[in-house]
Amino acid sequence: AKLQERTEKAIRELFVAQMSILEKSTLKKFNNALLRKMGKDNEDSKDFFENNAAALRTAAFAFEAKASTLEVPGLSLSKSKAVQDMAGKLNNALMTFPDSPAAKIKAMKKVEQTVSKQKKPSEGSIDFALDFVAMIRPDGFGNLQGFAGYQLGPHSVTVGVHNDADDPQVIASFGGVRPPFIRVQPKLKLDVEL
Repeated sequence: AKLQERTEKAIRELFVAQMSILEKSTLKKFNNALLRKMGKDNEDSKDFFENNAAALRTAAFAFEAKASTLEVPGLSLSKSKAVQDMAGKLNNALMTFPDSPAAKIKAMKKVEQTVSKQKKPSEGSIDFALDFVAMIRPDGFGNLQGFAGYQLGPHSVTVGVHNDADDPQVIASFGGVRPPFIRVQPKLKLDVEL
């Protein structure tokens, strides 16, 4: 009687331990399957749950099949409670997966790969921009100066004012002649990509 009691107790403990190992193994495989699928699919959260319902059923079926081999009917050790618990744990794992650390790390790696991809050369292009630079030099000895600029896309206009037309140094730098009242310099910029 004592031998039978001890044997039954050992078998019950072994059954519980094996079910626990099977649960952990199934959850680990399920999470790995979700990680692999996450790397392949670009989907929002609603599609994620719908597309992984098959993976959930597969994991539950695999668990039930393996749990069947562990049953001991003579001691009333059945898989039914373990299968119900596992279904709940798999559902919970699927619902919490997008917020899990493994999923976040995988998403970050995917972002890093996207960002670090080299830009492949496409067709060549030629872009041009037109810049106008104007300098207004009214009469005076240099006590007023300033400039203003405006940029519209790649094009720009810059206008400067400096009242130094009567300054002897400026007249000397222009060869003894007063500088022109307004001077405009158009610039054409070309950006060629091959």
